[in-house]
Amino acid sequence: MKLRILSKCLIAGLLCVLPLVSLEAADTEYGADNPEVMDKIVRSRMLPVAMTAPHDTGTLLFSDSPEYADKDGILYVDKVKGDTRLYFYHVNQANYPRKIVAMAYNPSDHEVMAGVSGVYYAKPSTSYYDVGKDLSTLYYEGNTTYNRVSVPPLGYAVLSDRLNRVIVAPDQLFSGIVNMNLPDDMYVSAVIMPAAADPVAFMKKQQYLASDDVKLRGTFPGMDRSLKNLIPFTADEGIGYILIADGIQDRFLRGYDVIDDRLSEDVGNYGLDYLIQIKTRGTGLLHYYFNTQGGEYAGVAEISYDDGKGGTASKIVELPRKGLSMGFDNAYAMEYLDSVAAGTTVTIHLMPPGAANLPVRIIIVPDASVQQAADAVREGAQRRLEEQKKQQQESIGDDWARIEKKLHAGRTEEQTELSVKKTKSNAKKDKKTKAKTNKRPVQEDLGQGA
Repeated sequence: MKLRILSKCLIAGLLCVLPLVSLEAADTEYGADNPEVMDKIVRSRMLPVAMTAPHDTGTLLFSDSPEYADKDGILYVDKVKGDTRLYFYHVNQANYPRKIVAMAYNPSDHEVMAGVSGVYYAKPSTSYYDVGKDLSTLYYEGNTTYNRVSVPPLGYAVLSDRLNRVIVAPDQLFSGIVNMNLPDDMYVSAVIMPAAADPVAFMKKQQYLASDDVKLRGTFPGMDRSLKNLIPFTADEGIGYILIADGIQDRFLRGYDVIDDRLSEDVGNYGLDYLIQIKTRGTGLLHYYFNTQGGEYAGVAEISYDDGKGGTASKIVELPRKGLSMGFDNAYAMEYLDSVAAGTTVTIHLMPPGAANLPVRIIIVPDASVQQAADAVREGAQRRLEEQKKQQQESIGDDWARIEKKLHAGRTEEQTELSVKKTKSNAKKDKKTKAKTNKRPVQEDLGQGA
């Protein structure tokens, strides 16, 4: 009896808990940064945002071939002038420590002061996505410094002493960026050499390295690209997207590899700093997202806009925020950037790092679309919880049936046991009665005397 009462109390308690599970699910926040909401958004219908033709400025020297450098020598070099960026990305494929140095050669008969406006590099590592993400973060978070480097006539100079001190162990990737302003023509090169080598003495050997099969290097007109939407974006347009570095809507940089003496294309626009300005109008919130399309990606994006107080709100968003990379075998991978009031011009900065896969998309989502996606996710979650609750109730019903069966079996067994005990008890009583009867005294027949 006690077992039956306890079982009923336990089941009643479980049935009381199930509604609380539903209430907890109802209180779950399904905001713009919720992974399920983002997955619903990225699979929704969307249209491309009409953009201006790209406006490129400056010169990019991109050095990524040979990516796995097993010999010492000049990785890439060309004669440049004005605003220039050197972006290098190489693995030490030799079995001894080395360094990768940015060098300048002055072909004139007078001293030239080269302006170096920024040197950025990630710690050498065998984790390529770590290197790409760290370099992007340092580039946008780092403080800009300006140094003037004297390059003697018909002579060489190291453009960054910091790079000259970085040791790259075997199998490690080293990647860096050097931004320059060169008042006169100058030969700028990325050079890989033994860690203890003197850079100027090594340069005089004039050892040039052939590119690998990928041939991803060259001199490209354009180190910075500006993109703007043609018509201010409004919430009435629905979900819109801006495609980056697909080679069609957003063309790849085209240039020349002077060492190989061939035309070159920067497939992926690596090292190109994008400045994307998005004008908007209307009311309500607009939500901004980053979506991978070409594969695995690890980097950062900087988003900035007018804070409404006469200043600028700016933040750097890791891509992704959690984990090292995103988008592996998943063209629907999304990362939330920010939510900004319509009517505000938003600026997004990003530079495709060496280990990333392109293209990518910037997705703009009106608040109504986010709420619609959130409602769909919430309804789906509620349906799943109701189904779960139903299954739990059925499971509890099955458990109760099994308990009832066991209780019934227990009662039957108990009754049988009592019956047996009663039978045995009656048998004992009968036996005792017979024993007493047999022991009763018999009167002796004495008879009469003569």
